[in-house]
Amino acid sequence: MNSYWTGKSVLITGASSGLGWAIAEALAPYDVHLGLLSRREAEMRRLADALRHTGSRFWIHSCDVRARAAVDQAVNGFAAEAGRLDVVWVNSGIGGETSRERWNWDLVEDMIDTNLKGAIYTTEACLRVMARQRRGTLVAISSAAAMRGLPARGIYSATKIALAYYFEALTLEYPELRFTTIYPGFVDTPINRGNPNRVFLLTPERAASIMLRAVARGRREVIYPWQMNVLFRLARALPFALYRRRASRTQVGRPAAPG
Repeated sequence: MNSYWTGKSVLITGASSGLGWAIAEALAPYDVHLGLLSRREAEMRRLADALRHTGSRFWIHSCDVRARAAVDQAVNGFAAEAGRLDVVWVNSGIGGETSRERWNWDLVEDMIDTNLKGAIYTTEACLRVMARQRRGTLVAISSAAAMRGLPARGIYSATKIALAYYFEALTLEYPELRFTTIYPGFVDTPINRGNPNRVFLLTPERAASIMLRAVARGRREVIYPWQMNVLFRLARALPFALYRRRASRTQVGRPAAPG
């Protein structure tokens, strides 16, 4: 961990809460140069102030990942400030129910624009910098909801599996770079609070520790915790007829999806 993370320049989207906040907290002791991006500048400044004692440096920029030109500007600005771009956490994301009873086009489009288009805007801007460097690591935060199409969470599941397939393709196109796709299960963050069925729940601190170790080891994909890893792979392996029967009976994903 020390040899990999110490001194790195690291950009995190969605840094003002949830996993983004936890990742920044976990990285700060490694004397890193952190680039924090989100729409909520005040929250990022509060995070940076709380971590100043670590000796890490903080570059803060208010940015909506749904705006491609703004993302380009932010990525290039941090790369210029830091002198290089070592690791990027493509983390911004939102959730929500998209069942037929509660279908909401505003939410659907916002989810696609944030979780998928925003992730692509961020990744492509970073790839241009890293391709010139001929080195760098990109980390995508997908979700265990990508295991199958989850009832009432179809759009969220679709954005997360699309992000994973996009990163898989990039792994083949850019062999000089490293790519890690992470599929979190339930972590105690605002995206799923209020859901009474959060199985195998992890603290943000534990989740961040798992992710930092996985990236440092060069893992291509990570599903956590281990119980969710088992469930993920079993769900993927089920023939659709069996999955349909099981999902219809339990209404998997109805209250909230993992991630």
